[in-house]
Amino acid sequence: MPLPDANEIWPPRSLERVFHDLTKWSAWWSGDPDDLSRVYGGWSTAERSFEIRGGINSAVSRFSRWFWGTSPKPGEQRAKLHVPLAAEIAQISADLLFGQPPTILCKDDDVTQARLDELIGDRAGTQLHEAAETCAALGHVYLRVGWDREVDPDGPLLSVVDADAAYPVYRYGRLMEVTFVREWQEAGAVLRHLELHEPGYIWHAAYLGDHHNLGRIVPLSSYPQTADLAEENMIADQDKGGSGVATGIDRLDVVGVANARSRTWRHLPAARDLGRADISGVESELDALDDVMSSWMRDVRHGRSRIHVPMHMMETQGLGKGASFDLDRELYVGLTSPPDGPLQLEATQFKIRYEEHRETATALIDRIVSGAGYSLQTFGMDTVRSTQTATESWARQIRTQHTRNGKLRHWNQAITDLIRILLLVDQAQFGGKGNPDAEIQVQFADTVSESQIVRAQTALALRGAEAASTRTLVELVHNDWDGDQIDEEVLRIEHASDTGVAPVGQVQPPAQQVPVDNSASVANVDQPGPGQ
Repeated sequence: MPLPDANEIWPPRSLERVFHDLTKWSAWWSGDPDDLSRVYGGWSTAERSFEIRGGINSAVSRFSRWFWGTSPKPGEQRAKLHVPLAAEIAQISADLLFGQPPTILCKDDDVTQARLDELIGDRAGTQLHEAAETCAALGHVYLRVGWDREVDPDGPLLSVVDADAAYPVYRYGRLMEVTFVREWQEAGAVLRHLELHEPGYIWHAAYLGDHHNLGRIVPLSSYPQTADLAEENMIADQDKGGSGVATGIDRLDVVGVANARSRTWRHLPAARDLGRADISGVESELDALDDVMSSWMRDVRHGRSRIHVPMHMMETQGLGKGASFDLDRELYVGLTSPPDGPLQLEATQFKIRYEEHRETATALIDRIVSGAGYSLQTFGMDTVRSTQTATESWARQIRTQHTRNGKLRHWNQAITDLIRILLLVDQAQFGGKGNPDAEIQVQFADTVSESQIVRAQTALALRGAEAASTRTLVELVHNDWDGDQIDEEVLRIEHASDTGVAPVGQVQPPAQQVPVDNSASVANVDQPGPGQ
């Protein structure tokens, strides 16, 4: 697919719905009250000319029931409070996936492994964490392999491109090409730089138009934002007026990562392979949470104590300057009782509905976090007050674990493809010695897992039921060990059994007593024993 013609509608009609949703998710992620008000139409009539990205105006009738879709009445100054829960969900998602950088190994290829270590370095872990947060917030993210010898003369570079700056083309679930867009305001117009990636080439073009139209094609050298792309060694695109460069590889140099399959875009051919944000489907609950928290703070403001003072106790400041009352004054002289009664000061203080607001907010947070695919315990907000066993604690975390596992399946394939592209570009542009066909293994850190106590109890139950071998039990209890460590531990246990010394965790019964029935331990696996 070539670069678009001049004066085309932008963004493309086929992705209009996608960018409408991306604009909403971006506003929740940024947490800027102004962005939320603009997206949902909560501005005054004079300010409602703002049009969200994608060319769809915020319809007041559609969002009139939303907290962020209502504007203050004339003369009213409304203080809206935003709870950045959407941003926290995206941050937690990134921490679960890449709180610790993954380990990338090239099996039986030391040369490729050494070159890969040079190319990746420490920065790759930070970029993957950034990409994971963006992916959770916007539903999709792109990892781009490029090169700039002024930045790094020794190898290719990785970069992250957000979903709301990309226009992809998928076929059979595979990314075939993608156009990245950068925009600048130029004297009332919009300058766009379009960067089309397709197998073997990267094409660049600049357009000067408005918010809904690409406008005319202008030379890359016309503006400082794109002047560095107008190099002599670029290939000219005579048909479109753009310029390109050969990547030297026969495949796309970009990898797309989906957060999770979108439910709302499945009928859109151009968008069915794109992912959805974690907060997709719970936007109304996020809006309600902000409404509740704003109401709570309004109660706090209204709950301030106020003293009502009779007019005859005020001190006049002069003609037309009003009157005042000094609360710190200790002695008043010359005050007389009014004709209709004694001197009187009245204080008012409204009740702050603390419990009602807190319980409502907690219920909404529970619904939002669950709808995003996590448990409250992951956010340090476990509602269970009683003491929990290790098994119960893990059961409450299982939803988070399932969500993480689902995302890891996407990321494992994406990182594997990214490493191969990185080695290919390194080979084509820098003469790298790494082998792109080497067997790549991606090992993720065990961020969320059962405690060792839970695994040990499970191993005890399996041993009692004679349902697992010694090696399987060791792998279960020590899931972070490699094969050599597991083999050594199995030998120790077997040696201890042969010599009559009970292995760790198994009690050797006295010779004159009946052996302990392990099924009793299994039946009471969650019951605290003596001394616990």
